[in-house]
Amino acid sequence: MTKVALFADRGSVRSAEIAACVTAEGGKPVVLDIQLGGLQRPEDNASGGVAATLSSGTLRWQGIDVEGIRAVHVRCTAPRVLPALPAVLTSPAHGAYRTALLREQEFNAATWSFLEEMAARGAVVVNPLTAWIEHDSKGQLHEKLQEWGFSTPPTLSTSDPERLRAFITEVGRVVVKPAVGIGSTRVVGESDLSRLDEVLLCPALFQSFIEGETIRVHMVGETIVLALRVLSDGHMDSRTHVKGFEYVELPAVEQANLVAAGRRLGLHYAAWDIIRDRAGRIYYLDCNPGPSLMWIDSDHRRIVMRQLARYLVCHARGKTLAEALAGVDAWRPSHRLQAAPQAQ
Repeated sequence: MTKVALFADRGSVRSAEIAACVTAEGGKPVVLDIQLGGLQRPEDNASGGVAATLSSGTLRWQGIDVEGIRAVHVRCTAPRVLPALPAVLTSPAHGAYRTALLREQEFNAATWSFLEEMAARGAVVVNPLTAWIEHDSKGQLHEKLQEWGFSTPPTLSTSDPERLRAFITEVGRVVVKPAVGIGSTRVVGESDLSRLDEVLLCPALFQSFIEGETIRVHMVGETIVLALRVLSDGHMDSRTHVKGFEYVELPAVEQANLVAAGRRLGLHYAAWDIIRDRAGRIYYLDCNPGPSLMWIDSDHRRIVMRQLARYLVCHARGKTLAEALAGVDAWRPSHRLQAAPQAQ
């Protein structure tokens, strides 16, 4: 059986592109909506909701029996409810929000249980939802990386204004970013220094400003498939001011370090955000266990998707981990870019 389960948000273009790559590698993609329930009102679910059943003899998602599928890719968790309260809520709206948030926790519990059981029954899950802790709590990720000997900028995760003031005095220029998921990074400017007490309202992640080039590094298995310099005309958050990408060949020692970090985090697939300063030293900024690829041009993202598909199909065929790892190739500019496989 060469079926590969692809969990993503409904109508995902990226999922369709990966499915086409899986097909090109000889696999059979099974595209699944990861958002259980789908619709907010239970009475509407019969016309469009996603249901799942887990028992000792049953593994069904969206009406499909996934028992026996040996390779799974999880793009995202697709939550319906913001994890933080909106700025303004009336009393009735607050009650509705709390109800929706509690329902969301049940959906999440069911989803985690289902994917963990798939893994327990022999599937390789790329990546387990347990690995998303690295993306959803970045403060502990940086502490972990530092403890393991990997270079990260001096980092502070805090809601204490006094500790933040001391940190700024100690390291000088700093940037601020969310400690969970994705979000914009910006420099803490002079106008912000009088507002540091506001950190009491919401914890945030602060790091010493490192001047250098941002590099996006894509890892499949234990291979650095593709590293790209993000061209952004010097803007702080390169993702929101992308001008293009350039291939970068990282030194072998840095590639080995990134693979070792990914292995310790339990990742089959990831995109690392790193920065190389003017002296050539590399700092680890972030690790994405379900990275977005759609912000990258089609030629480059297709390189990554093809190697990911190859890795998944190898597992779907019952090959060993060593065989799946050996089947992944790093791309070089001397390799010809292949035409895109057609989506099914």
